[in-house]
Order: sequence, then structure tokens, then C-alpha cells
Amino acid sequence: AELVRALSEAVARTPSVQPWEGVFASDLVLAEDGRVAGVLARHRDGRVVFHAAGAVVLATGGCGQLYARTTNPPEATGDGLALAGRAGAQLADLEFIQFHPTALDAGGDPLPLLTEALRGEGAILIDDRGRRFMPAIDRRAELAPRDVVARAIWRLQQQGRRVFLDATAAVGEAFPRRFPTVWAHCRERGLDPRREPLPVTPAAHYAMAGVAVDIEGRTTLPGLWACGEVTASGVHGANRLASNSLLEALIYGARVAASVAASMPAPGSGRGALVCREAAGDGSASAADRQELRWLMWRRVGLERDAEGLDQALTALARLRRRVGDAPGELANLVTVGRMVAAAARAREESRGAHFRRDFPAPRAELAQRNFWIYDPSAGHLPLRAVEVAAQERKIA
Repeated sequence: AELVRALSEAVARTPSVQPWEGVFASDLVLAEDGRVAGVLARHRDGRVVFHAAGAVVLATGGCGQLYARTTNPPEATGDGLALAGRAGAQLADLEFIQFHPTALDAGGDPLPLLTEALRGEGAILIDDRGRRFMPAIDRRAELAPRDVVARAIWRLQQQGRRVFLDATAAVGEAFPRRFPTVWAHCRERGLDPRREPLPVTPAAHYAMAGVAVDIEGRTTLPGLWACGEVTASGVHGANRLASNSLLEALIYGARVAASVAASMPAPGSGRGALVCREAAGDGSASAADRQELRWLMWRRVGLERDAEGLDQALTALARLRRRVGDAPGELANLVTVGRMVAAAARAREESRGAHFRRDFPAPRAELAQRNFWIYDPSAGHLPLRAVEVAAQERKIA
């Protein structure tokens, strides 16, 4: 929040920066030579405007709203990833979606995050019978990696059980002072973490999936850069460490700015631009489709996956796409990105990092590499085409 506040104030103080609020970037626009020449955007008054640009930077965040349970805000609908995919940019690591193990399960969308620092202070996870379960699953107990803890909670939930984070002994009366943000969320919901365990659930939290970029944030489309969660920079491997995304945003933000400044085309270039082709839906999409999509992704493309569930998801997503189409909008973008994630998860027949396959529960040494893709909605059941890249770019942590 402090970073956003400071950045907003800096933008307001900079006359050369023109903010546009209430504007939805619906598609990238390509020049005849394949260079990104700007964006097509829908304004608040209904106008569709082509904003020409010598350089376009995607900094649109993640896609947590793909899932019924998420810590991400309503705007995290994968818009930048969908834009880049439709325009033909290379994508990578699409199967790797990180789920935080402890979101507050007391209503709301998004769900408030219960920081890992609570478990670092000694808070423990218990089931609805008061039994502490993590020591029997991993020697690191509550401090095991996020994917291990999240799957342990998920499996209990599949048995109809509830899970709670108990900080009464570890933090107790110091809770309001030590964790003021979490305290505020609890009090809004009538909960007192000093005296009672807090109900928790895993929730979609961060996407390692994204637009493939180099170390300067350049995509494979000339004129297009990207930084932050919309990218698959590769720095997080298959399972991001806590807070590393903040460092990534700071470093890549600066690198992208320098690269754009050094690469701006001459004035007047990019004429004769062509809008990326849009496929219209049949008009039958409804508000309920978004919730249908989110629960489908949660159940079939979530913490635990298998071929049967992924195939079911891909079939349902293809059916939903026929209703929604690729016409501009958040729902269309969610459908597009959902198909990307499900297809990449179907293709990786192993478990690694945040990607877990029940039917392939162990990592496979021969698959210890990144997968690069081009989005191709005409490709059939799996709407992705594999891209061959240099061996050093394929290494994965």
C-alpha cells in the first residue's frame, strides 16, 4: 500500500505523465511489420479509442480472479496476459499458480491474507477436532513450503473438515500491536484472534505464469515490454519465495524504463496499424458465467490436478469461450487465461513446485525445464503451441 501511495503521488507530480482512469485496454494493435503500435481501449463514455504508442508496457498484475478463492483484488483478471497471448507474444510457465495456505475463511472476495509471519511467531494449524496435523506431514510443520501446507489443508477440506490457525498461545494479547492489518480484518468479521483460532483456507495468491520476457523486460513482440506479475521472468522458478515479487517489480520496473528509453522508435513509425482480430461470442454469456469459471478452475485446475479433471476443465472452458468469444472484457480474458493455465497443466506430466498432479505426484528429471508457448485458440483441445528456445533459457528452479 505504501509503495502504491508513493507511486501515485509521484505520477501526480509529473506533468509529462497523463493518467487515464476508467479505461479498459481491450487489445494490442500491431503494425504491418509486426511491431506493437499501441492499444485499443474502451473509455468510460463508451468510445473505443486507438492509443498510438512507440512503446507499450504491460504492468497489469496477475490472474487470481480465475479462482473462486483468492487473495487478489477484483481487477486481477489476467488482462495483460490475455492481451499478449492474443497478439502472439511468447508465454511461459503457465501451469505455475501459487496458492497461499492461510487466507481468512470468514467471507469476502477477495479473502484477507493471514501472513506467514504468524506461523513464524509460532501459530499452529489445527483441524476442527483441535488436532495439530502438520508435524505428521512434514518435519518443518507449519513452516513447510507454501504448496505443502496448502495441499495439506486442501486435503482435509476435501474430507469435509475445517482448518484453523491458532495464534492464541504464540501471539495472544500482543496481536493488535504485532499484526494490526490482520487484527483489523478479524475485528471486521467479529473474530478475536487473541482468544480463538481463525478459520483458514488456501487461496490463489500469485502467478509465476506470464508473458515471457528477457532481463530487460522485452517480450518477443517488438515494441512490447512487460514487468511484474504479468510476466514469467523465470526468477521465481516453479514456486515463488515470499516477498521476492516485490524485489522483482522494483528491479524489472527500472530495467524496463531504461530499455524503453533506449529503444523508442523514431517519431511517425508504426503507421498503417492493424487491430488484432477479435472473435465475437454468440451473445449468451451471463454474469453467472464468471462464477462458473472460477469454481471450475478451483476444483479442476487448482491445488491438485489430474488428467481427467484438466480435460473436463478444458472442455468446459472451450464451451464457455464459444459463448463469450474473445471480444474485449474481463470475462473473455479470464476464459482465455484459464484455457492457457489448464492446457499447460495438462501438458506437464509431473509435479513440480506449485504445480501438483495426482496422477504424476513426483518430479521427473527429464522435465526439469521451463515450457514456452504461443496461444493458439484454433489448436483444438490444448490451445497452445510449444516453442523451442535455447537450453539455458529453459532451466527451472
